[in-house]
Amino acid sequence: MTAEPASASTHAGRFRPELHGLRGLAIGLVVLYHVWFDRVSGGVDVFLFLSSFLLVGTFVRRLDRGDAMRPLAYWARTFKRLLPPTAVVALATLAGVYLILPPDRWVPAIHDAIGSLLHVENWVLVQRGVDYYAADDSAASAFQHFWSLSIQGQIFLVWPLLIAAAVLTARRLRRAPQSVLAVVFGAVLLLSFGWSIYSTATQQEIAYFDTFARAWEFAAGSLLGLALPAWEERRDARRGRHHRRAAAPPSVSVLRMVAGWTGIVGLISCGLLVDVQGAFPGWIAAWPLAAAALVLASGTTGHRFGVDRVLATRPARILGDLSYGLYLVHWPLLALYLAHAGKDRAGLVDGLVLILLALVLAWLLTRLVDTPVRRWRWAGARTWRSGLVALSALVLGLSPVVGAQQHLLSEQREAQMRAIADNPGARVLDPEFAPHPDADPSAELLPTAAAVGSDWVYGDEECSGDLAPAGEEREMLARCRVVQTDEGAPLLITVGNSRLEQVSASIMEVAKEEGWTVVTLWKGGCVYTPHHRVDEECNRFIDAAHSYIRRASPDAIVLNTTFNHRDQGEDVLDGMKETLDELVDDGTHVIAMRDQPRLPADPPACIAEHGPESPECTPAMNQDLTHERPDAALLAELGPAVHPIDVNDLVCPQDVCTPVIGNVIVSLDDDHITGTYSRSMQDGVAARLQDAGFRW
Repeated sequence: MTAEPASASTHAGRFRPELHGLRGLAIGLVVLYHVWFDRVSGGVDVFLFLSSFLLVGTFVRRLDRGDAMRPLAYWARTFKRLLPPTAVVALATLAGVYLILPPDRWVPAIHDAIGSLLHVENWVLVQRGVDYYAADDSAASAFQHFWSLSIQGQIFLVWPLLIAAAVLTARRLRRAPQSVLAVVFGAVLLLSFGWSIYSTATQQEIAYFDTFARAWEFAAGSLLGLALPAWEERRDARRGRHHRRAAAPPSVSVLRMVAGWTGIVGLISCGLLVDVQGAFPGWIAAWPLAAAALVLASGTTGHRFGVDRVLATRPARILGDLSYGLYLVHWPLLALYLAHAGKDRAGLVDGLVLILLALVLAWLLTRLVDTPVRRWRWAGARTWRSGLVALSALVLGLSPVVGAQQHLLSEQREAQMRAIADNPGARVLDPEFAPHPDADPSAELLPTAAAVGSDWVYGDEECSGDLAPAGEEREMLARCRVVQTDEGAPLLITVGNSRLEQVSASIMEVAKEEGWTVVTLWKGGCVYTPHHRVDEECNRFIDAAHSYIRRASPDAIVLNTTFNHRDQGEDVLDGMKETLDELVDDGTHVIAMRDQPRLPADPPACIAEHGPESPECTPAMNQDLTHERPDAALLAELGPAVHPIDVNDLVCPQDVCTPVIGNVIVSLDDDHITGTYSRSMQDGVAARLQDAGFRW
């Protein structure tokens, strides 16, 4: 995917037209598999492999000439080539997101654009993939393809330093630099390959984007970049001594021809026979790399049916020239089109149109941006000039992206400043509510459309001091947060899943006014049931929370005692009686929250498509939640230390789940209320707590 010139060669001086054609074939497969098969081809792995092959070739040629390694010069010239096309495509993609996708997708797209420009998008995707609280992004990000470019950029930063250090070490040890480099890359390959196999088996969704799990692919390309030219030089020298001719024997030519076509067949078939997206980058990723290595090793076959002849044809060369631009533009086109059309994949005709349009845009990007910058003599004449071009492209790309981010945040802040007057939320449900005299009837909804997907509830700061998790608790309670008041203030702990997290905001607001310290122990998908086993991940969280609570001895605790299944109704959580008995015996007051409704559709998306008054966006509350709560008898048995709280009439008044109440969006998705609406419920929750006998 690097914008390398077509004339890449080895230190032996042999031009490799098959390499350029192979790059074009690989990007062609990436595009075809994405557009028509909704699969991953393995072509990206070939790109990573070839980029390190070329990188090492660059530095080995410097060694052969006796030049200094100069990593800074390499970085400047490399990112001078990579960043201008990246900036153009990132800004164009962000514009497409703004025009096509709903506002709740804008903020994640801005984060993706920043990650792409800074070459850390793979880590952005890793974080989003493991973050339960990330905004819903069920459709693939229009920037998702930048994960491989980000890994490539990170390797381009590290590899020159490794090479320079290896060369310096070799000179001090009086060893051949190529030998030391082989040891270094061999060690990287073994360590990364081992980690890749383990990580793929245990956390494949993370391993797929993990630089450390992909480094072995670069190491493999680097080792080939060291070995292949050296082997070819020795072979040519031996042939010159014994045969006095440069041409290979017919049998060797046929063998190379077969090896080359075997590599091509292996590359094409990889994506068809292997679930690349679900299985890579473990040991199976060696498949496309071995296929590419066979093509490179076959070299110039001298055979009229050799694969090198096909890869050196004009169409293959043109595709190779466009490969970087084509990779950059094809995915945003596809992702935005599918989102706009509401499709899972493109058909034959629209897919063909997308491919042709991607080729045209790639040609324009190459002709107008990539090639002029790459061939710009002034910029390439000095390292500082190349660096200046790269830095300018980065600044020009980031400035409007960061500006858009700040604009959205500013809109949210401005709306929040007028929230009391313009966005009363649940307060309008109070029979005695009177609108503010300065209320603006046309005021924007809160949270704003761009911010609604991230309107999660958090404490003020990380738990510290006596309230910090201890020992083995630290890993599972890493999200422990505290709303601190006066030292020695009564302690309230709210513990459970993300649904409790959101509704807890209303209680936290009341607790702050009453001078209580609040600690939050939340983990998405995990209810607090220390006397019932759930699954391994939740069990670890529950055990850590149980240990923390026993040690902290809170004055009160908030937890869900019922669970509302989407399709199976509401029931009492297993082990809840034992849990409540233990807490009451310890002298802890329990605020027993009833679970909230689950909605049939995503309210913000429905509002954006149909409007807040549409019947499609106003479903009835789950019927089970309109009946008496199933744990009523259990809670009554436990006496005055347990305080049942039901806020569902505030979330779905009169058993109807209206998406907007008091100019506030009630739910951020089909399972969670917004933090903004939850905080607006504080007066209603305070009244319910008092009615339930809870005293601050």
